[in-house]
Amino acid sequence: MEVVMATVSRVDMVETLKAMPLLEVAELVKELEQVFGVSAAPVMAGAAPAGAGAASAEEQTEFTVVLVSAGDNKINVIKEVRALTAL
Repeated sequence: MEVVMATVSRVDMVETLKAMPLLEVAELVKELEQVFGVSAAPVMAGAAPAGAGAASAEEQTEFTVVLVSAGDNKINVIKEVRALTAL
């Protein structure tokens, strides 16, 4: 018996992801990271500026963010949220 594998274009994958709920896409990203042994987190280059390690008393360090819609770029939104939250 011959096994025939279907190829899916990137455009089709993106359209499928756009139709999925954001939480499902996030779970898919985690699963892909585990399966392929990679991380979707961006690599930070360069050193932090001098004095950046200590937050001043006036500097706000915690924020409340409400994501109302991911728009057309769900994957990019997920990547940015992960980068900002250090996940």
